[in-house]
Amino acid sequence: MLAVMCGSGIDLFSFELVRCRQVDTPYGAMSAELQWLRVGGKELLTLRRHGEQHQIPPHRVNFRANLWGLRECGVSHCLALHAVGTLDPEFPPGTLRMPIQLIDYTYGREHSFVDGTAELVHVDFENPFDGELIQQVAVAADAAGVVLPVGGVYGVTQGPRLETAAEIDRLGQDGCTMVGMTAMPEAGLARELGVAYASCAVAVNWAAGRGPAGEGIHSQILRHAEAGFGSLAGVLAKWVGL
Repeated sequence: MLAVMCGSGIDLFSFELVRCRQVDTPYGAMSAELQWLRVGGKELLTLRRHGEQHQIPPHRVNFRANLWGLRECGVSHCLALHAVGTLDPEFPPGTLRMPIQLIDYTYGREHSFVDGTAELVHVDFENPFDGELIQQVAVAADAAGVVLPVGGVYGVTQGPRLETAAEIDRLGQDGCTMVGMTAMPEAGLARELGVAYASCAVAVNWAAGRGPAGEGIHSQILRHAEAGFGSLAGVLAKWVGL
């Protein structure tokens, strides 16, 4: 079963909604009902990580429940959609990219299913995003005629506030090319559960201090989000059909 984890500004309901289900987990409630969509004769499972009304801030998302519930419903591959700020002039707002690395700056989140009640496991996280899944989605994008480069480093910040210009300068010095708030602990938890996980990042604004003078970040998001997310339905349809 394939799944899409949805984030900010994303509407996938051009696809037919087949059914919904609330899934209970040992880790509490998932962010929202799971929704099965029909895509070209096949089904795609979706979950809105911020809730149905986009009410759950990044640091309050129950990532463990979300990933556990997906796995319990038979999900083997999860494509996470992320709205990000960009530090890279070659990744301007309104375009897509699949990062291959991340740096985690978050704190206070439940980062692991390993909690002292079971065998201690150290998962290999050298490459946090699944390479085979990245290639599948890249092939699907090419088939859909969508430009979707592979590469870059996702810096995961705590939120919900946006970053200062000095913080973005630090992220840039660390090697980050984009910044968002939800790839961790999502990616790490997926790895612990054996779920192949990759990110499709949509640049919706320039990171703080990197954009044109006089244009606020929120106005950039309003201007670029629709263009960036508009091409994803075609990519997903091709991916599900592979």
